[in-house]
Amino acid sequence: MRNQILCRKAFVFTALFCFFASIQVNAQQIQNYNPHALEYFKKSLEYLVQGDYQNTIINCNNVIRLDPNSAINYVIRSRAYYEISDYDKAIADCNQAIRLDRNNAAAYVIRGNAYAKKEELNRAISDWEAALRINPNIPEAAQNIELARSNQLRVLKKT
Repeated sequence: MRNQILCRKAFVFTALFCFFASIQVNAQQIQNYNPHALEYFKKSLEYLVQGDYQNTIINCNNVIRLDPNSAINYVIRSRAYYEISDYDKAIADCNQAIRLDRNNAAAYVIRGNAYAKKEELNRAISDWEAALRINPNIPEAAQNIELARSNQLRVLKKT
C-alpha cells in the first residue's frame, strides 16, 4: 500500500527540481556566494541528478557549513535523504528549509512524500496542500493527495 501512494515520477521530479533549484540561485546571490559553497552546490545538484545520493549529502553538508541560511541546500539534501529512505532526516531538513523560506513548495512536497512513506497520511496531505497553495502547478502533489485520500477511504470502508 505504501508504494501505491507516491507517484512513480521521482526521476522527473528530481530533474525538474534541480532545474528550478539552479534558477533559484539568481545572479545576485551567485555574486555574493562563497566560491567554495557555489562549487559544492553545483556538485550536489549534479550528484542528485545522477542518483548518487551519498555524494549529494556530502556536498550539501559542505554548502550548509559555509551557508547555513539558504533553504535550497536543505531541500536538496532532504531529497537525497528521501531517496535513501532516511525519512526522518528528510523531514528534519524540510523543516529547516521551511523555517528559512515558508514559500518553498519543494520542501513541502518532499516532506509530504516522507510522511506518506511513514504512513502519516494526514500530515502528508497537509504538506501537499501547502505546496499547491504556493504553486498550483505541481502535479505530483495533486496526484499524491488523490491517491492518499482514496487509500484512506478504502481503509475506512474495511473497518
